[in-house]
Amino acid sequence: MAAANAVWLLTLALGCTPSPETLADCAALAEGPREECRFTMVEPMLSDMAAVEQAVKTIPESLSRDVLLYRLAVAHPDRASHLCRMTETAGIQEKCRQVLGRPHLSTRPRPKPPQ
Repeated sequence: MAAANAVWLLTLALGCTPSPETLADCAALAEGPREECRFTMVEPMLSDMAAVEQAVKTIPESLSRDVLLYRLAVAHPDRASHLCRMTETAGIQEKCRQVLGRPHLSTRPRPKPPQ
């Protein structure tokens, strides 16, 4: 693990930007790509909300945490209630209320019965 971190830091020092392999690696990116990186890393965890909560806690900036949670809630309205409860900032909480106020987004069309 230490060797991997050393290589990663060396590539940063040389001006190379390696592809992030962990959520922590996303922090080295510029703001826009950093937020996209975090979304890409956390979205596959949605089947395990405890893992999502743990991952989000590792992000030091509260606004970044909330933006991530909001984006996940919009992309996965069936999980929006849980994701939105984790938000901290008033603006994002209001946005979440709007997502939660549209329950039709979390319903999926029922499959047609076989004929």
